Amino acid sequence: MPIDSSLTTPHLSSERIQQLISQADSSQLDDQELLEFLQLCNARYRAGNSIISDAVYDSVYLAALQIRYPNHPFLEAVEPEPDKVIAGKTVQLPEHMLSTEKTYSLDGIKRWLARIEKAAEEIGINSDALIFRATPKLDGFAAYDDGTSLYTRGDGRKGTDISRVFERGLIVAGNGIRGQGPGEIVVSKSYFETNLADVFDNTRNFQASIIKEKDLEQPALEAIQEKAAVFYPFAQLPNWSGTATNLIDQFDTVVDEMLTTVDFDVDGVVIEVTDEQIKRHVGATRHHHRWQIAYKSNIETAEVKVLAVTAQTSRSGRVNPVAELEPTKLSGAIISRATAHHYGMVKEQGIGPGTLIELTRSGLVPGPMPCSLTMP
Repeated sequence: MPIDSSLTTPHLSSERIQQLISQADSSQLDDQELLEFLQLCNARYRAGNSIISDAVYDSVYLAALQIRYPNHPFLEAVEPEPDKVIAGKTVQLPEHMLSTEKTYSLDGIKRWLARIEKAAEEIGINSDALIFRATPKLDGFAAYDDGTSLYTRGDGRKGTDISRVFERGLIVAGNGIRGQGPGEIVVSKSYFETNLADVFDNTRNFQASIIKEKDLEQPALEAIQEKAAVFYPFAQLPNWSGTATNLIDQFDTVVDEMLTTVDFDVDGVVIEVTDEQIKRHVGATRHHHRWQIAYKSNIETAEVKVLAVTAQTSRSGRVNPVAELEPTKLSGAIISRATAHHYGMVKEQGIGPGTLIELTRSGLVPGPMPCSLTMP
């Protein structure tokens, strides 16, 4: 796949960035390079043009910064939208719209529940009686509706007025009532695949187009007019509720239901405690509320054809085989290269031009694993 020359930072070339996208390896990055790559990934994601999956961003690159500098300011900030997506005067949001703490495992959920239960004990509340709420985690464009104006999430504290989207005909999902606070601008998956996939690369790209100041393209305007694009208040989302014990006992069922209950892109399940005393007691960091957490199960596979196997030398001098692949979209990113681990594996499994492999991308590093090998 040709190198995207627009992907550059002061300390990272296009070629180096492409390597980081395809191999998901932070070990050779110095601190400044790591920070610049994180900022680039975040900006592209917010602009609707993701270059890596959420799982790789969180578990490889963000995790590397957390290990090196647990108190780094980047980890405590809500990244604002890029200027090219939203321009205009910023205003104070009626309430903070922070990011959400994430976990990719049931153990992570259990640890969070233990923290909530400990907080309940600290203020004399029976933790066994606490009720938790689970909702789909919409993968849209976050905004806040105060009933008069609609604001972008911005940096979590100040946002930009985008009330023009309602003037263009955008409706409120659920009961249709304005002023329900935080939510997301989303578009129906089925409508997108049928009517918009040939115009926009992905739904986030479409969502970003809706809020721009310029006149809308006709397909975007039609999506609004046909009520396929909406502002969905979090308060109106379908939900599950129950005790911590109920949640753990029914976890897989709850997750499956929440991931499939709406016809919009969903990239996880948000779980929160409903007790207002607990919420006030645990509070928030500058980055996220402590009374909620998102569970994200980011495992995706695709069968792809190997075009070639090439050698790549790392900065330490180690030579690794890299599988050049037919460009394939996986977990929101275009994958064209993947590390083949070592040459012994390549030889043993017969990986070469024309081989079909199963490419797996999860909360770990992407890499090829032989499926039923089919030689040309």
